[in-house]
Amino acid sequence: MKHDDPKLIDSLAAEYVLGTLSGRARKRFERWRAREWHVERRVQAWEERLVGLALRLSPMRPSPHVWSQIEKRIGATAAPGTTPDRAPVDGRRISTLRALAASIAIFVVLVGGFAAWRATHPAMTVLAAITSPNEVQPAWIISADADLRRLRAVAGGGARPQQGKSFELWALPDREGAAPVSLGLMPDSGQLERELTDAQRAALLGSSKVAISLEPLGGSPTSAPTGPVLFVADKARRA
Repeated sequence: MKHDDPKLIDSLAAEYVLGTLSGRARKRFERWRAREWHVERRVQAWEERLVGLALRLSPMRPSPHVWSQIEKRIGATAAPGTTPDRAPVDGRRISTLRALAASIAIFVVLVGGFAAWRATHPAMTVLAAITSPNEVQPAWIISADADLRRLRAVAGGGARPQQGKSFELWALPDREGAAPVSLGLMPDSGQLERELTDAQRAALLGSSKVAISLEPLGGSPTSAPTGPVLFVADKARRA
């Protein structure tokens, strides 16, 4: 297993949260999750996404036919003319099985919603890790889609908010004399995603480094960094 493959980590985290990762693979992933903070963060990110998706679903009562088919498949009822091997199912067992059937139905809806979500939200790969030499954990992990049209910034343990100030991300073009281009503000905690403009994307494509400056609350009042540049990081090479 490639422990530094962002696509693999994201895919396994999604399967883990959905419950489709099972058996030995799930146990291995749980051990990996407990050891690595960045794996745990991907799990938390997927939990947040899928909970939000579930909350947006409209309540729906399955038809009697659907209920009967679910109960039949899980052995809650016996077919007419057959003799069950066990005692008749009591009311409490029926209630339990109905709850289980409801859970299965919700799971199926979530899987379908997840597939739809993935179709409209492209996979992200790590673009840069912003880390201070004095910190063990990174301040931010910056990711982007394959076309550099969508950017995601995740705050880590090294991100320390400063009252009345904002952190701003900049692309540092390699072309001599080219000015830094703002890619937007960074989160003090949690994560944020944004669409890049054509100008921002062009600047990022032409940069091998990114930087973060400390700016007045709300960001630089000009088109250039006005505060101290706190971090400079290499942009990861992309396949």
